Amino acid sequence: MVQLDRISHMRKFSRGTVIQAQGEACDIVGNIVEGVVKLSSASANGDDHIVGLLFPSDFFGRLFSEELQFSYEAVTDVTLCAMNKMDFERFLGEHPDVEHEMLKAKLDELDAVREWAAITNGHTTMQRVATLLYVFSRRSKNQHLDITAPTQLVVHVPLSRRDIADYLGTTPETLSRNIQTLARGKVIRIINAKHFELLNPGELIRHSGESRADLDRIASH
Repeated sequence: MVQLDRISHMRKFSRGTVIQAQGEACDIVGNIVEGVVKLSSASANGDDHIVGLLFPSDFFGRLFSEELQFSYEAVTDVTLCAMNKMDFERFLGEHPDVEHEMLKAKLDELDAVREWAAITNGHTTMQRVATLLYVFSRRSKNQHLDITAPTQLVVHVPLSRRDIADYLGTTPETLSRNIQTLARGKVIRIINAKHFELLNPGELIRHSGESRADLDRIASH
């Protein structure tokens, strides 16, 4: 921990900042302390597609690579515990037990990505929307929202409707219809475009088409 403290420092990025761009040299890595970061990939025609999201405690950056395959953009204000990539790679070489734990964490993350791919490819739009809301309800603990009633379970989805639709492989119009369906069924209450009160978690899980254990596993990575 003493060695990590020596090579790490806190960095803050305002919402909308491209922290590192696709194709750039990868020079920093670290962990998300607060906020949400989206990973996107530019297609040949210049369109950006969201390929992943990073939440507090997630690892940021690409080890053992010269350049980034994705862009990292702050969806909210972000605090990052950052380290120089070469310094951290050297640290891992000196501490193989830590490198082993990093490998296990990355394999768990890869499994979660594969599960998410199966959901987006083989499920209905409603199932994808319900899964996304459940995951955000589990992962958004460090996102700040001033709620007057402390018993409310409020889901904060900081992405725009267009970004959510892109991430789920649907259209903004279809996304909105499914959110309205959940609201009419009293599964959620729409507070505003990015905040939803979760009224019936069990019914949200049923709409997802997944078991709670599977959803919790996806949300934990």
